[in-house]
Amino acid sequence: MQKNKIKIALTYGDEAGIGLEVLNFILQNNLFPFKDNFEIYLFGDSSLIKEIGQLNLIQVNLDTKSEHSFECLKLATETCLEANFAGLITGPINKAKWAKSGHKFKGQTEFLAFKCQTAAEMLFMADNWLILLLTRHIALKQVPESLNYERFEQSIKTLKDFLQKYLKIKNPKIALAGLNPHGGENGEIGDEEKLYWNNWAKDLNIAGPFSPDYIWTSSAKAYLQKQKPEYDTYLAPYHDQVLPLIKTITNFLAVNISIGLPFLRTSPDHGTAYDIVGQNKADHKPFLQAIKTCLDLCSQVIDLK
Repeated sequence: MQKNKIKIALTYGDEAGIGLEVLNFILQNNLFPFKDNFEIYLFGDSSLIKEIGQLNLIQVNLDTKSEHSFECLKLATETCLEANFAGLITGPINKAKWAKSGHKFKGQTEFLAFKCQTAAEMLFMADNWLILLLTRHIALKQVPESLNYERFEQSIKTLKDFLQKYLKIKNPKIALAGLNPHGGENGEIGDEEKLYWNNWAKDLNIAGPFSPDYIWTSSAKAYLQKQKPEYDTYLAPYHDQVLPLIKTITNFLAVNISIGLPFLRTSPDHGTAYDIVGQNKADHKPFLQAIKTCLDLCSQVIDLK
């Protein structure tokens, strides 16, 4: 490994899903955005890669006795920590297969947070439309109790650190979507906003909480019209309040970014899609966008001198 290169780790995720298929497509068609000042290390089995290009392969044998995507991510994460990698790009995994194999983590974000011994936040980025999830892979009934002041404070701090470090935004404008329909209607259809969130938002210098239908339709409209959103980042209380909208509006081109780790991690905004594997239906653009986003963001913070 050359000292003056920006080092990035790459995994294709579940070898039976479309992650491997689209990565092979990207490499075979010379679409991978290689840059002279980067070294990309692919963690996977050489027998599955049709074209290596300028990638450096770190062999992870395909072993039917273990979950391959987990072993690839584990080694990639350990290498990122030990060798001071700037970024990690991951393909989609199957959470049910992880659970069946005995892994307790609900997703790659949770594993990365555990391995790095830090809190990780899930941020979605589509051009200049940024959305952070305040809760992730938990049951809907657990959301209200999970959203305490400490959770808000931690998320905002991690978000501001990311915005300043990678996007050079020193005083970001951040908007909070309410939990309940219409933001609770002043306590008529939910009291979280009235009793707690209004004061928390003021204390943390964020706008809101706004009615969810207003905040998501207005920011989505700005994205579709290629305009700058009113706010630098939007906060969503729970996973499915906004993920279906993001996936639909951006056609899966939003990039999932894990922030708060010692390195930057990006991933495409789609799953394994077993039902279309091998049918030449899988779109390579979301994975390619995740790759480009990681390289572009890491370029902003690495001093190569």
